[in-house]
Amino acid sequence: MTLLYCVIVVALTIVVVIERRALRIKAKRRWWFTILLWVVALVMLVVPFWQHTSQEYLISGLFVAAVLILLTLWRQGLADFAVINGMLATRAYSGLTGYLLVPEKDTVAVTFYGGSVRVTTLHLLATADQITALLSTQAPQIKRLTKAPENQ
Repeated sequence: MTLLYCVIVVALTIVVVIERRALRIKAKRRWWFTILLWVVALVMLVVPFWQHTSQEYLISGLFVAAVLILLTLWRQGLADFAVINGMLATRAYSGLTGYLLVPEKDTVAVTFYGGSVRVTTLHLLATADQITALLSTQAPQIKRLTKAPENQ
């Protein structure tokens, strides 16, 4: 079981590194969620040492802590090939039809649509011009919208 845990952590590390390198425009972090995961990871590191029960308990605690820390390193944003919203929520540009930009104080909220269905909203750390330039280069089939499409 220990070997399986090591393989999973190594594979997840590789995926996180590839994802971080692929991002061109990053989204604003949700710090409350990141801090919550760090606290849970810390608990999973401390409790097995404190309990002194078994080696398997210690290894599983270390595994859970490593996975939680890797999850906090995952970033949302735009890559050359997709909208990266979460580990299981990466959307290829080919599945999207439009996007709506709404400038905010320190970010730009970008809502992506597949037809009239809202797929995701990201708060990107870039200007509207930078976002439009990336999307027009990497995904010219996605059209910039002036208002949200209505459900039919």
